[in-house]
Amino acid sequence: MGKSLRLTRIRNIDVKAHPTFLLALLWVIYYWGYAAGHGVQGVLFGVFILIAAFVSVVGHELAHCFVALRLGLKVHDITLLPIGGVARIEYVSLTPRQEIAIALAGPFLNLMVAGLLSPVIIGILVVRDFGDALSAFLVLQETGFSALIVHLWLVNVLLALFNLLPAFPMDGGRVMRAGFSMIWGRLQATKVAVLLGQGLAISLLLGGILLRDVSLPMVAAFILIAAYVEARMVHLENAMRTLPVGQFVLWDLGGVQPDSPLNYALRGGVRDVAVTVNGTVVGMLWQEAVHPLLNSASKLRVRDVMDTDVLTMDVDDSVYDVHRQMLTTGRPAIPITENGIYRGIFTTDRLIHVYRYLQSGKSPRERYRGFVEALGLAGR
Repeated sequence: MGKSLRLTRIRNIDVKAHPTFLLALLWVIYYWGYAAGHGVQGVLFGVFILIAAFVSVVGHELAHCFVALRLGLKVHDITLLPIGGVARIEYVSLTPRQEIAIALAGPFLNLMVAGLLSPVIIGILVVRDFGDALSAFLVLQETGFSALIVHLWLVNVLLALFNLLPAFPMDGGRVMRAGFSMIWGRLQATKVAVLLGQGLAISLLLGGILLRDVSLPMVAAFILIAAYVEARMVHLENAMRTLPVGQFVLWDLGGVQPDSPLNYALRGGVRDVAVTVNGTVVGMLWQEAVHPLLNSASKLRVRDVMDTDVLTMDVDDSVYDVHRQMLTTGRPAIPITENGIYRGIFTTDRLIHVYRYLQSGKSPRERYRGFVEALGLAGR
């Protein structure tokens, strides 16, 4: 996404603006100041509309985020782009119903805002003696309070309707994907939703060329990129479900004992280390907890520092399931056991290697063999 400027923080969710957001500001200056012939007054009015529009966009994305948080998902941030906003949510093992709930939250909020503004717009029609509802759109050419309200209403309606289109990555595409996944499975459902998204993007691109509208090709590019990224992530997720984590763990000769001096436990450097007793994992030494204690490490033993609240997983568990547990617990590593006996540790670094090999285009057998040889684990 690139480096973005943080604007605010809402319920531990950073709201950022991408540098390309300035393109929207330049468009406002051109359209309302120059093309519409309103001068400085038009530019100021356009800026107000831009702020109102992106408040609506932030509200749309926050609605997604709040439902996701309620379902126990991790939300990173919201980034504003010239064509809308993107919320980074870690979708892990959602049911179709949960995915639908998250997807519909954004458009539902926009329709609520539009509904609340509708009586105000009706009041404007009555006061200004417009003959019908279509006449209200004449107000869009003005630069007053009435025009601002109508623009805000229109922005929320268009946000809801556009996002409800049944094409990925729109919210409607996510709803459709969730429905199809009940029949075909998540991978095939994603392929259909992405294909429809690509069709929508091509239509917008052609429409932008015919209408000589720069914004439509920008939206088309965003849809194509987002659809491609989502398709790749689902492919990776599907592949990770087939990979046993035992193929990718770091072997560390049985961990360390609780009674060992902390200095001994750190002989290979400060890192996340499993603590074991007779092969059974009883705790973890976390790098972040050990770092501040380096000066007094000679006086401490492992049991003084170790975390006893530790989760283990089996060598036959999939890389995907282990990754999901890492996200859920917020831990950078998980000890891996075989029949209850500690065998090694799976870390975020190993996960990066898994991603690289899955993206290399090799066959599963070649990926296994190359990965094991690269780590020097062959024959162990």
